[in-house]
Amino acid sequence: MGRIAVDRSLCTKDGACTEVCAGRSLIFDHEGFPKEVPGSRCILCGHCVAVCPHGALTHAELPVDSFLPVPKELPSASLVDGFLMSRRSVREFKDRPVSKEVLKALLDVARRAPTATNSQRLHWIVVEGKEDLHRLAQETVIGARLAGVGAALLQQWEDGYDFVLRGASTLVVACAPQDYAWRKEDSAIALTYLELAAAARGLGVCWAGYLTRIAGLHEPLRQKLLVPAGFAVCGALMLGEGKYSYRLIPPRKPLSVQWN
Repeated sequence: MGRIAVDRSLCTKDGACTEVCAGRSLIFDHEGFPKEVPGSRCILCGHCVAVCPHGALTHAELPVDSFLPVPKELPSASLVDGFLMSRRSVREFKDRPVSKEVLKALLDVARRAPTATNSQRLHWIVVEGKEDLHRLAQETVIGARLAGVGAALLQQWEDGYDFVLRGASTLVVACAPQDYAWRKEDSAIALTYLELAAAARGLGVCWAGYLTRIAGLHEPLRQKLLVPAGFAVCGALMLGEGKYSYRLIPPRKPLSVQWN
């Protein structure tokens, strides 16, 4: 028996489910109803169930109550464009923690980001508290010295400025199996989801590039992060309540585009 069931009393044979199936796991039977291809490669994306306007499909491995309703109202293009363009990389934070409830909500958004073949193989590490983040920044600096990072940058640390994590209250790290070919791409997309969800909640966010780079070179930093065996650090974000707000959107270089 297949994983996908069709309620023929509800199905209108519109074919939407077969068209959106990423694995081409659905075809039409002799009566025009969708049916699962025996032995097909279903990636559990849920598109077939989600697209049906009549609720005619169910999937044995995707319980109906695990689906969320699509919001009836979504922001306009102008609102989305304005939000995206006004986002800033925040490097100055107030001395306030991010609540656990907010962090859980952000991670829930991030885990719904697209991944290659819907693999969903990311693992998240969350570090809270300025003292713990300072220790991670300190270990990053040690690794940076061994990696030959420029003396001028390291001098900032000696002068009391944390150029690694900038005094943020929270660090979110995305990891993936080292042998997973799409680990960097999946992590970047999911972290971007999390970044934008955080900005929508009024939080300041910045990509922790130094920590990400040194974590791939310096085993003591990986140990302090408690990275699981066999996993790679693929990206990280520092979060907190931004100290300042911005009234202008800075310019960018002219668009470089090739139309073929």
